Amino acid sequence: MVVKFSRPIEASYAPVVKGLGKYLSDAKPGADGRSVTFTLKDDFGVRSFDMGAAVIIDLLDKEQAAPTSVSAAPKDAPPVNIRAAEHKDYTRIVFDWPSAPPYAVRRNGGDVVISFTRPGRVDLKALKTKPPKFILGASSEAKDAGPSVTLKIAETSEIRHSLSGAKVVVDVMPPGTLNPAAAPKPDTAAPASASADNAAASETKAPEAAASEVKTQSASTAAPPAKAGKPQALTPPPTPEAAEKATAEAATKPATGGAVPAAKVTVAPVQGEGEGEGDVIAVRFDWDEPVAAAVFRRADNLWVVFDKQTKVDAATLRTSAGNIFHGIEQIPSERATVLRINTVAGVNPGLKRDGLAWIFEFRKRPLQARQPIEVKAQHDSPVGARLFIPVAEPGNAVVVKDPEVGDAIVVVPVIPLGYGVFQAYEYPQARILMSSQGVAIQPKIDELRILPLRQGIEVTGAGGMYLSPVTASSAADATLGAMQPLTRALDLEKWSKDGPDKFTAVRQSLQKATSPESNPKSESARLDLARFFFANGYAAETIGIMDLLEKEKPDIINNPEFRVLRGASRYLMGRYPEAKTDLEDLSLVGNDEGTFWLSAVKAGEGDLAGAASGLRSTGAIIQPYPKALKMPLSMLVAEAAIEVGDVKQADRFLKAIETEKPTPAQQGQMNYLAGRLLELNGEFDGAVGKWEESQGSPHRPSRAKAAVSRAELLLKTEKITRAEAIKELEKLRFAWRGDDFEFKLLRRLGHLYMEENDFRNGLRTLRQLVTNFRKHEKAPEVAQEMVDAFHRLYIGGEADRMLPVTAIALYDEFKELTPAGAKGDEMVQKLAERLVNVDLLDRGAELLKAQVNFRLKDKEKARVGAKLAMVHILERKFDDAIKVLDDVDMPGLDPEMVDQRRHIRAHALVGLERRDEAVELLKEDKSIEADLLRTDIFWNDKNWPKAAQSIRQLAKAFDARPNTPLDEKQSTYILNEAIALALSNNERGLDRLRIDYITAMDATPLKDAFRLIASPQTIGLIDYETIAAKVTDVKNFQTFMATYLERMKSKTIGGG
Repeated sequence: MVVKFSRPIEASYAPVVKGLGKYLSDAKPGADGRSVTFTLKDDFGVRSFDMGAAVIIDLLDKEQAAPTSVSAAPKDAPPVNIRAAEHKDYTRIVFDWPSAPPYAVRRNGGDVVISFTRPGRVDLKALKTKPPKFILGASSEAKDAGPSVTLKIAETSEIRHSLSGAKVVVDVMPPGTLNPAAAPKPDTAAPASASADNAAASETKAPEAAASEVKTQSASTAAPPAKAGKPQALTPPPTPEAAEKATAEAATKPATGGAVPAAKVTVAPVQGEGEGEGDVIAVRFDWDEPVAAAVFRRADNLWVVFDKQTKVDAATLRTSAGNIFHGIEQIPSERATVLRINTVAGVNPGLKRDGLAWIFEFRKRPLQARQPIEVKAQHDSPVGARLFIPVAEPGNAVVVKDPEVGDAIVVVPVIPLGYGVFQAYEYPQARILMSSQGVAIQPKIDELRILPLRQGIEVTGAGGMYLSPVTASSAADATLGAMQPLTRALDLEKWSKDGPDKFTAVRQSLQKATSPESNPKSESARLDLARFFFANGYAAETIGIMDLLEKEKPDIINNPEFRVLRGASRYLMGRYPEAKTDLEDLSLVGNDEGTFWLSAVKAGEGDLAGAASGLRSTGAIIQPYPKALKMPLSMLVAEAAIEVGDVKQADRFLKAIETEKPTPAQQGQMNYLAGRLLELNGEFDGAVGKWEESQGSPHRPSRAKAAVSRAELLLKTEKITRAEAIKELEKLRFAWRGDDFEFKLLRRLGHLYMEENDFRNGLRTLRQLVTNFRKHEKAPEVAQEMVDAFHRLYIGGEADRMLPVTAIALYDEFKELTPAGAKGDEMVQKLAERLVNVDLLDRGAELLKAQVNFRLKDKEKARVGAKLAMVHILERKFDDAIKVLDDVDMPGLDPEMVDQRRHIRAHALVGLERRDEAVELLKEDKSIEADLLRTDIFWNDKNWPKAAQSIRQLAKAFDARPNTPLDEKQSTYILNEAIALALSNNERGLDRLRIDYITAMDATPLKDAFRLIASPQTIGLIDYETIAAKVTDVKNFQTFMATYLERMKSKTIGGG
């Protein structure tokens, strides 16, 4: 049995296994930190449900359990044997049927559904008793058509399936093997028939089938949806919008300045989960920086709010959504994007993230958050009664006016995915709405104040918040709770000795007592010596004595005091895995002191938020501890309380240790925490002052953390610029190294550099981070951020703002970030086009050559090969151009590509002085490009009659007609035709041309030149050399090749 959570979990499973020995034989945490595998002793039933913050799992005896492992099926249905085999890089599941069955595979995130359309009895015992690796769970369902099996796997695991004879084979790869760019759309099915070839083919046809289904469903509506596979852009060019008129005050986080980001909005259909579900669409918002979002319902309308502003083409979005949206409106806002959508009843969005993009998948489903955001009523916070909503990374508060209800709502979008309010909260001065993402607050008074802080959202009123008073019974309960003693394993009060003389004397006395010769009870004396060392902060010495005791008397490990002493000492030494081994021992079940130290270990491992509950509930255990332990542990409890917004407890612990005469280093730590507490209370100036005091302390970690917090707060309040913040943080690179502080510092620096458009330093910083912290759990996230930034640069167009030499230098430095596949090819080709368009031909050719030689195949290779050949033409490397065309020649090319290749080859032949071959190659070609090439050949060969004929064809192709106004290009061709006719002594043709075009040419800058050349007296009196002297604008003289090059660059390389 596998239990998987959506966030990391740290727990002791030994008590569970011991207490449920009848049912369980083992429990192992998953490698992802978010799951646990329980080994069942038999095929027990399982039932689960949640109750608030608790998840309840019932194990049912066979007589109680429903037959869940064997699907209900007709009695005469054949049995389907299921086998599982674990391999090094995948787990294989085999369904053995009597004969080859029709089947289909559908994936929705971490759920893989294999549906069979033939009766059969499926037995999942092999998968449920002890699930193989990469399989998190399995269930089956009997349907009229046949059974279906659902496998639960990691969302990032790739799957493959095939039919081998009568066996259906499903392979599940490890987490992290699924390429996000190639990931299947949720709920898309790949049907398979009884042949292996059909099974493979069906995988590629599934998206088309899905698109067809969606299109058919919405064909009867007035507004058809977008076609599958072709997302429709919905973002028009930005235009000024009406100023926002807030009707409620919102104290928001100050903007950091800079350009307003624009979101590219696209919509595309995806396949639904079941029949009759109706249209299912995905709306994608691609942002160029992290943007917070909020989603909630009000008055039958769905609201989507981002804390950055962009313009959305609401009409096109409504049209593209088909019958899913009845209406959509963008509510004016100067600082946010606010959409109010009227959907089909029951249709709500599921939220996903892809890099910086937000994806909303609309289908029939309840509107519900994945992770609950709790609203806490705090009666006696430092700012008085308030509501506090703890959530990481809240965005700017946005005031929006509801045009239907007529009142105002204050919305605070958040960045973490799926964090919303599970249920509505009612208070006299405000109502907190239910949401699936972010927080929406309906003020009931004009003076309501909403303040997003780093740790959460504070809601206060000008005259204080009216919260429900504490009742007599709850006050009594609180008193009883405070009076209830905490269970302890240690008694340390008598072992703390102040002053070196006392310490040395006691130590020598205890050490002497440990000698077996002088003391028969040396074991007890050793334990006293360990207590003494621990109480005075000597953790290494304590561990040494405890290990010796275990060696001499192995059963001492069952002593709770032994486990706490050694586990706590290991924690103080930073040996967290070893500490957990001691502190998770069954002897400490229900022991508050063991719980406290285990929570401290979790905090030491970096999960302070996860440890906060245990630290706060058992924090009073350290009250009698000696100063050497009490000081650091009190600060740990205070920090945990700050992390979850518990101002009162944090303040109480900090004040308690002020009387302990802290050392300068300890005072520095306390000042850092005091600054965080002041920031939480909105006292920003006081927070900066405390952090500046901490920066002067001898405690290096606190100095570094205080400097970061100070810079971040000054940046948030616009007291310093982003560039100044970068300068401040750069000073800290070597202030404290090797732990999570350096990881977070480098990550933040990289982001700030890129926000300043300094991508080189940003990527360099993130590369250093990934290199130095290869094993950090979030290193893959940072690596993906680098790939996303590279994508924005060279696919999104941000590199177009750089100098070309800078763009190519940056690409060369970080080209390992080029993604594999079509996206990477597009990136390289775009960069090559830009280099060619600014005449950096050799570098552009180098990039395209690598594409042709090493990355591309088939028709795409031929297409890019034509680009490369055209670049060689521009380089005047005509032999290279012909060689490339020969190397990538292949049958089956489309007519347009065949024409392009012919024109490029003809141009190369002209460049090699092989004009006759070029003319013969173009003999049957009637295109403009062919006429331009022929004209250039005839002109340079002084074959004036044929030149005149070709130019006449060009003039017609560009729509030059007699007695009709001419544009610059048309008038140029008419003049050049006149020159060719004059030089060929074609008096009749020149007369005809003069009659047809003299009036139109008189209206152009070339009138004098045309009258001179087309005059009857010109025939036989001038030659080619004298014409150039007569025609003032010589640039109009030979423009055939320039026009040809312009057209061919646009077709093959991309215009510049």
